Amino acid sequence: MDRSQLRNMIDSGRAIAMDCHAIGKSIPDDDAIGKLFKTRIMNNSVLMKRYEPALQTARQPVVVTTLVYFPYDFENIYEGGESLNFNDGGFHNALTFKITKGNTASDLQEKIEADIAVLNLVNSMHSLDPFLFKSKAEQRDAGDSIHDAYYAISAKEWDKIRMPIREKILKLVTKALGSSGGDGDNTAREQYVERFLMKIWEAKDVQGIEPFIQAMQLEPERAPEVFFAWKAVCYYQVRFGDLLEALKTMFQWVGHSQLCFPVDHVNLGDEEKQTIKTKRSILREKMREGYIGAHRVLSEYEHSYNEFVDNDRPQTFMSFLENAENSYLLLANHVSVATHSVNLWKWYVEQYGGEMRSGQFNELFEGLNSLYGVALEKTKELA
Repeated sequence: MDRSQLRNMIDSGRAIAMDCHAIGKSIPDDDAIGKLFKTRIMNNSVLMKRYEPALQTARQPVVVTTLVYFPYDFENIYEGGESLNFNDGGFHNALTFKITKGNTASDLQEKIEADIAVLNLVNSMHSLDPFLFKSKAEQRDAGDSIHDAYYAISAKEWDKIRMPIREKILKLVTKALGSSGGDGDNTAREQYVERFLMKIWEAKDVQGIEPFIQAMQLEPERAPEVFFAWKAVCYYQVRFGDLLEALKTMFQWVGHSQLCFPVDHVNLGDEEKQTIKTKRSILREKMREGYIGAHRVLSEYEHSYNEFVDNDRPQTFMSFLENAENSYLLLANHVSVATHSVNLWKWYVEQYGGEMRSGQFNELFEGLNSLYGVALEKTKELA
């Protein structure tokens, strides 16, 4: 990945990249909570999520890996560096060697173990969206130990996202509980419903909501992660709705053969022109697949929800819950990539206009291709 692609990946949003170095610089050394990691090298790193299609025989539809990028120059992180895959079996040893350089001091080992624990938290998520990062930290009882700067979400924005999700869950919980709870007292019943709502929202345990778990035919040990996945699907429903208009405008640009091509194309060779056209065709198809995939998951969820709430048919919603973790995974892939792509496309169009010369166009075009996984090998096959 060259410097422009690296810059575009890091700077176009938080959904799939967290620049720990930039965030950490904003936190004073004497801050009560402090930086995210215990070791200097991790606090100067960039965390990224990478999505790849899974094999057809795999249990999950997408493979998500957590990459830790260590820039060579902390003050110019786009000039190159080294990446380690947290999901590789040798990551722990590689990170330990990188930090210690052979120094086995016990206090340093303790710091490394603490950093691995934070990375485990990050790796348990399918994206780095601030809302979900904060939600996951709270689920793991780590919310107060992470500085607000890493959540990158204001109280106003948190409530804007939280309220429609909470309302949707509340409506379904109320429907599921029916006339149970409260012995006819409205206040007592509201408190009863609220307890159920908070248990599902926090997604920590199932104590006190066993009847709901049984009614939904969920395995108790899986229920907290299923509930977290349900909340994530609700989040992506809100996020996708907010993104839709800008996403369609970007699609129109990519679909326009004059705009999505260098304005100075007369200076390009025939092979270079053909490569752009071939990649563009694949990019359009990838974008179309991503949009259709996200829309399908959200439509299936909305249908199952309405069947339960409006038509007293819980079976389809029970099926949704059973598969909620895969729905969360698919949406994390499609919506996160779309979010970064829209941010990237907007920045270039605002800076250079809808028609761009080769330099600017190639930076944007290759950034979009990278985000959507347009492989060079595939373009060569089709050229």
